[in-house]
Amino acid sequence: MKVRKYDASKVALPLIEGYRIAGHTITTTNNFIVRLETDTGLVGHGCAAPAVDVTGESDDMCFDALRGPLQDLLDGTGVPDDPSHIALDAIRKLPECPAACAAIDMALWDLAAQKAQQPLFRFWGGTSMPMATSVTIGICDVEQTLAEARQWSERGFNILKVKIGDNIDADIERLSRLREQTGAACVIRVDANQGYDLSGAKKLLRETASLGLEMIEQPLQQHDLDGLVQLTEMSGVPIVADESADSIEGCRQVVDQRAAHGINIKFMKCGGPSAARVIHDYAHAAGITLMLGCNDETRVSIAAALHLAQTLPGLVYVDLDGHMDLAEDPASGGFEIRDGAMHVSERPGLGVTMAA
Repeated sequence: MKVRKYDASKVALPLIEGYRIAGHTITTTNNFIVRLETDTGLVGHGCAAPAVDVTGESDDMCFDALRGPLQDLLDGTGVPDDPSHIALDAIRKLPECPAACAAIDMALWDLAAQKAQQPLFRFWGGTSMPMATSVTIGICDVEQTLAEARQWSERGFNILKVKIGDNIDADIERLSRLREQTGAACVIRVDANQGYDLSGAKKLLRETASLGLEMIEQPLQQHDLDGLVQLTEMSGVPIVADESADSIEGCRQVVDQRAAHGINIKFMKCGGPSAARVIHDYAHAAGITLMLGCNDETRVSIAAALHLAQTLPGLVYVDLDGHMDLAEDPASGGFEIRDGAMHVSERPGLGVTMAA
């Protein structure tokens, strides 16, 4: 089975509502869809959603990689049963374009699993299980925070990831009021997106000690591993590295320095499911917990992440809500969401369908 037709296209995707994280407001996103058609008629899909603020990969860099060296790599190539070596070689050659590499990695795995007539998670040796995902509340005032929490609860979601990092006192008030409203029925995790310095992060730990936060994601600046080490050593709440774990090598540094209790793996940072598995295996062997996260992405890449989630023993946190922000998704299928839990598709491959 060989790739006989390769296509990569840019899709501008407005969000249903803009939201704030520490540093800026997000109202739209660009995704890049890869379509691989084989000489046997199978079609595999991948999706790239570059994160320039984290990895330095701009939209132009991503698209240039997809329409240049990655297209050259795949045009006419055979699709092996295990394409991980192709993906890992691509990320070694193009470390500056992890999202682009992720797109071709998931498209190749989609084809390999379709060829075997199995859903991807089963092709990888996994078993199907519902997975509860967190949903995100951006930085906003207290009343909006409480209103959004009620709306999510009514839809069956009881794991909230609250964005913080702009104002420490406002953050503490929002979290306190949120816990008052939800009681013990809701899991609250927070994401500071590098918004604090070490003293601010320590204050957050002190002032929220009674709130039962599940974990704190990326409280300090991306390259402040020394600060993260200090915070991790003193914190009774798990510290999870996101921006600091921006690549395979970045994840290894976090693990080796014990700079966090956990790592948020995202395909768009590391280069796709093949690289994500390398990170998982390294971190899990060292006793570091794993989170599987996302950017604002179509169902193509969210489905790929959910398929992988069915196979990772070290996975503790699932944060795969990026498709929920999109006003319109060009992809359908891949999974269903019922009562706050994601149920992976049993269709061959990723199980996604693209709009005509």
